[in-house]
Amino acid sequence: MLRDRRGQVRILEALMATSIVFSALLVTMPINDLENDYDSKSLRSIGLNVLVELDRNGELGSLIAQGDWAELSRRVSILLPLGVSYNLTVYNEDGDEVNSSTISGGGVLGENVVSIRYLVVERTNCRFYVVRLQLAWVR
Repeated sequence: MLRDRRGQVRILEALMATSIVFSALLVTMPINDLENDYDSKSLRSIGLNVLVELDRNGELGSLIAQGDWAELSRRVSILLPLGVSYNLTVYNEDGDEVNSSTISGGGVLGENVVSIRYLVVERTNCRFYVVRLQLAWVR
């Protein structure tokens, strides 16, 4: 009789251990999703703030009209925090890519890329451009 009870206790112990492991997995999975959602919201906010700051007094439009991609890249790199990689592409009103050289920094974009589109008006010639800024955390 005692042996039968010890076997039952071992089976109950194994069932309890598996239920604890599975419940721990179920609890930790949504936390990762919340962190990724927070990362994308913060990147979106950072990117929009960078573009608005660059467009202050029409500087972004004039840099695009002049084709000064090195200066544009330098300014974006200064405004973004450390640990954020970016890729910036400028399109004209027809949807054609304007920038002749790649405007990027911080390495290769990872899996969780946030893309921000921003409409820019160049004031002297009254041309419209769409700027697409892609951001990702470097991990």
